[in-house]
Amino acid sequence: MIGLFGYLLLFISAVQAVYSDEAFETDWQLQNIGEYQCVFENGDQKYLVALSELGNRTLISFINEFNGNLFYRQQLEFKAVDAMTTEHGAEFVLKDDHGFLRAFNGSTGFPIEKDLSNFSFNSHCKPNMSGFKVMNNSLQIIDPDSALVVFQVELWNSFEKVEYIRTDFAGNLKLLYSTVDSEYVFQSIEDGDVKSEWSRDEKTTDVVAHTVIDLPDSSLDAISQELLMEEDTASAWDAYKYRVSKNWQRFKLYLKKHNYSPGSIVNDMLKSDDDASNKKRDLIFGLAKYLVVATEKSRIIALNIKNGTAEWSLRSSLNDIVLLEWFPQSRELVAFGKDGTYEFYSLANLSSPALTRTGVLGKKNIKSISLLDGVKFLVTTHDALSSVVSLSPNDEPAPNTFICTHDESRIHGNVVSSNGQLKETWTIALEESEKLVGFAVREDHPVVTLGQTLGNRTVLYKYLYPNLACYAVFNSASGRLYVNLIDTVTGALFYTQYHDDRTNPDMPIDMVFGEHWFIYSYFSEEPIPEQKLVVVDLFESLQPNTRVSASSTELDPLKGVHRPQVLSKAYFFPEVIKHMRLSETKFGITIKSIVLELENGQITYLTRTLLNARREQEFKMSDDDKKEFMMVPYHSTLPINDHFMITHVRHLMWGPNSELISIPTNLESTSFVCDLGHDIFCARISPSGQFDVMSPTFERVKLIGTIVGLIVLCYFVKPSVEARKLKNSWMVRS
Repeated sequence: MIGLFGYLLLFISAVQAVYSDEAFETDWQLQNIGEYQCVFENGDQKYLVALSELGNRTLISFINEFNGNLFYRQQLEFKAVDAMTTEHGAEFVLKDDHGFLRAFNGSTGFPIEKDLSNFSFNSHCKPNMSGFKVMNNSLQIIDPDSALVVFQVELWNSFEKVEYIRTDFAGNLKLLYSTVDSEYVFQSIEDGDVKSEWSRDEKTTDVVAHTVIDLPDSSLDAISQELLMEEDTASAWDAYKYRVSKNWQRFKLYLKKHNYSPGSIVNDMLKSDDDASNKKRDLIFGLAKYLVVATEKSRIIALNIKNGTAEWSLRSSLNDIVLLEWFPQSRELVAFGKDGTYEFYSLANLSSPALTRTGVLGKKNIKSISLLDGVKFLVTTHDALSSVVSLSPNDEPAPNTFICTHDESRIHGNVVSSNGQLKETWTIALEESEKLVGFAVREDHPVVTLGQTLGNRTVLYKYLYPNLACYAVFNSASGRLYVNLIDTVTGALFYTQYHDDRTNPDMPIDMVFGEHWFIYSYFSEEPIPEQKLVVVDLFESLQPNTRVSASSTELDPLKGVHRPQVLSKAYFFPEVIKHMRLSETKFGITIKSIVLELENGQITYLTRTLLNARREQEFKMSDDDKKEFMMVPYHSTLPINDHFMITHVRHLMWGPNSELISIPTNLESTSFVCDLGHDIFCARISPSGQFDVMSPTFERVKLIGTIVGLIVLCYFVKPSVEARKLKNSWMVRS
């Protein structure tokens, strides 16, 4: 024992804690260029310049010739249709879709002032293929004088076309070509030897739909089987004996695995986790997931959500995929196209999807599809018609199901009929000068507490009526932004407020609806241009310990419900907000955070405690207010905290249809945040800290050593303690 203790002390003294920033370890980014429309080389600089589309504009990318990494990317303010490099590549000129010429610095890509009125433009976008011949998956370089093949380069089997080529017809070659799988391959050959070769995969560019697949934990099957066996036993005593015997068998197998060696067991406890242990832990913690995305080119790709690795990829025959949905019970993935066709893929083997069946919804020109429940979907077409469609003939719509739909000029309340059609029950029509610019429905989030505890131990009860929606309307005549809260069943107006600071309708406006509150963002022009965030809190009553509803009473929306008491507060934010999303956790215990996608290419988040309508200036706060949990004084500006910047130093390209999503895990403290657009980015966040998991820097060796040291100390101290007890019993003085 003493020898083992000495060994542990020696081992512990040599161990030091390692603290490292988790940036770039718990997040990843797929930097995409897209479909290369034009590629040219920038003179003496060792990088290629590629032009691609990003919405209705052009993205210009600078690519390292040696490894294919991106130096940087820049979205232009126009759409370029052609390009030309000047002498020695010091500058390049782009032609926009209106025929205007613009000059750029060849080294930095920055625009420069230059008179191009007499400039002779000669396109460099289409490679000159004279002297080259593609045959049998090889590119032959032919001498222009002798017409003989100088040398040839092997191409990939999926070769599609040459994007860029340059050679001296004497053994030097630079070649970039594309494949049918949206990969771009570059080869640089000097004196007949390959100097560099790399490829860039652009399959994940411009995501249009997504879903998430949780990987099953096969180890739980044995546990489930044991629980079923215990339920089938005759008595509780038999079930107890069965469990004890199973645990004893596990213990014997564990000892046998380590050859009954205490040293091997201790070493196993102290060693770092191996890959198998990490995979098992990820399954238990719910971190093992596939993020399945569909792109504009009808590709479906499954990405490992922890590192972005492509697990499998397939090309769908659908045109314009609008929705992906995963059914875990049947282990099937379904994809819908805008023309109403759909495809089912079986994922009994998660690494090999198989097409099982196809079908047609009977609807065309589809604008959006969303899952209701079971296999029922709400389908909305571009002519503003909505209906409920079921993929199973036996799955009939539930009676008295109310659905709220909207477009830019109307909000509709509908009830689902027995044949799946929507019957309109109410409508809100906007005026000609008004436009719907934001809409959010209260989602079915887990409710942890019914009230908010104040500093004096009284309670403000939350307004938790489920059938709520908020929407924002911009009035072009007055420049005002109106925000309304309505009942989605009856269309009744519960609350309204407006902003008279000249809202800019060309800037993003977004809304999210939380548990008993909603938040919206807009950009105002007066008195100065500012990005603003407004939070609206809903309570049953603003009087503490006053509850209007009763838990034993079921509310009937058609008979009327009580309206909420409302508090509202506005904040300034230093950056333009493009999209917002609420963080999702499994049980809703973790403090909600509002994840913000910013126009500057970054993602950050704010905790719900900062966006609180009950915050007051410090001189107005009472002693009870200061005692309230996580209550902070009101400040009009919400600064950006670098610790909450999820993207760190990364810069993302959003794309016109980017989407921000949050995915819960089995760890209540942790959720994934992903942004899907031109790029794909995912990160893990813990808004309340990782309270349910040990830190990676936790030193278990020191902990075990301390426990062993205490045991040994007790072993040596025990005789003196027993002797003292004996002397005290006989009243013998020491």
